[in-house]
Amino acid sequence: MRLFILVLAVGAVTLSACGDDADDSSSASSSSTGAAKDAFDVKISNFKFVTPDVAVKTGGTVTWTNDDSAAHTATDDKGAAPFDTGTLNQGDAKKVTFSKPGTYAYICAFHPFMKGTVTVQ
Repeated sequence: MRLFILVLAVGAVTLSACGDDADDSSSASSSSTGAAKDAFDVKISNFKFVTPDVAVKTGGTVTWTNDDSAAHTATDDKGAAPFDTGTLNQGDAKKVTFSKPGTYAYICAFHPFMKGTVTVQ
């Protein structure tokens, strides 16, 4: 009987610990933006923005680096200010500083199916 109770107690503690880990990882992965950072790097690879949705603090920076052989941009989806990296050829990088809070949707001007957002907090 003692062995049975011990097994139940150990199992309950193990399941409880697993539940905590699962909750933490699911909440962290539910939003790719997460907590705002001072700086964020976004890679461009296979015609995608890798981590397309990021969050930075006011005054923070986002750097886009093109790992593709094709040229790309990270351009405000309205086609005007507040930002446009210009053409990024393979290996090029461009850092943009965001000084005003808000959510900025962006696309690649050459490939508008490539989309992302920068949230400035």
